[in-house]
Amino acid sequence: MRAEVYGLAGLRIISDFQLRGLQSPPEKDAAEGEVVIRRAPIPDELTLAPAAFQDGLHFHVYNEEEVLLEFQAAGRFLVRSGKEIVVDPAPASDAGEVHAHLLGTALGVLCHQRGIIPLHASAIDTAEGFVAFTGMSGSGKSTLAAALVRRGYQIVADDVCFLRRYGENQINAWPGIARIRLWAEAIQALSCDGSDVERELHGYNKYFIPVHQPQNLFRPSRLRRVYDLHVASDDVTIQITRLQGVTAVEALLQNIYRPGLAEQLGYKPQAFVTCAAAARNAAVFRLIRPNGFHALDKTINFLEAHLA
Repeated sequence: MRAEVYGLAGLRIISDFQLRGLQSPPEKDAAEGEVVIRRAPIPDELTLAPAAFQDGLHFHVYNEEEVLLEFQAAGRFLVRSGKEIVVDPAPASDAGEVHAHLLGTALGVLCHQRGIIPLHASAIDTAEGFVAFTGMSGSGKSTLAAALVRRGYQIVADDVCFLRRYGENQINAWPGIARIRLWAEAIQALSCDGSDVERELHGYNKYFIPVHQPQNLFRPSRLRRVYDLHVASDDVTIQITRLQGVTAVEALLQNIYRPGLAEQLGYKPQAFVTCAAAARNAAVFRLIRPNGFHALDKTINFLEAHLA
C-alpha cells in the first residue's frame, strides 16, 4: 500500500488511508510538523487502562500523550504525542465510518496534543482575514457558509478550522477541509441539487456540494471575526451583538472541538489561553436569527451589511 501525503493545519500528513477532502501540499509550502497515520493492529492489552466515556465516546487515557479511542462501528484509534495515529479498523467496519472518526475525533485529539486548537466552525475568507461561524449543532453553520459561497465568498473550512498561537498574543487561523456538507433540506432550500452533489459515505442524510478550492489552502490567515450563531423563533428580529471580555472567550471555548473530551484529557488550559488570545485579536459577535429557511436571504443580507 502506497502512503499518500496531505496538508492540514500546517501539518504534513503521511497516511495509509485516503483522506477525502484533503489535498497534497506544494513542495514549497513548509510544514510546521509531520504526522503519520498508519494501519496496524493495536495490542489488546492496551485496553486494560481505565476506560472513560464522553458524549458516547469510549476511550482509554494512559497520559496526555497517549489516548486510545474506540468506536464500535469503526474500530480503534491510538493517538500518540501529536505525531501519530494508529488505526485498527473493526472487522466489519465501513470505510466511511473509519474516515469520519479519523478526520474527526482522532485528528482533534492529535491537534490538542500539539497545542493546535480545533474550533468547531465553518469559515470564509475575506480581504481582511477569515470569518468563522460557530454554534451548536443545527444552528446553521454550514448552511450559512453555503449561502455566502453562492454570493461569491470563498469557503476555507466546513465544521473545523484550526487556531495556532505564536508568542503571547499572535493567533493564526489555518484552513480546515474546504468542502460543504449539508442536510437534504438545506440542499433543497439553496437549490444546490445537481449531478455533482454526492451523498456522504457513512449513512447520514448529508451531502457534499462542490466548492472551489481556496488559493491559500496551506497558509494561515488572520482570524478577523467570529459569529456565534443562535436560532430563535420564526418571527425573531435578526440581531448581532458584540461580545467582550470573558463572554467572548467563553463563546470560543464552548466551541472548541469536543470540549468535554478536551477537558477530561487535560487539554483545556491551553485551549483557554489560545481562545483568550483569539478574543483579544478578533471581534466576537452573537448572531441571533430566525428559525427556518424562509429568512435565510434576509439573514445573509444583514450579515453582509455587518461585514462591510
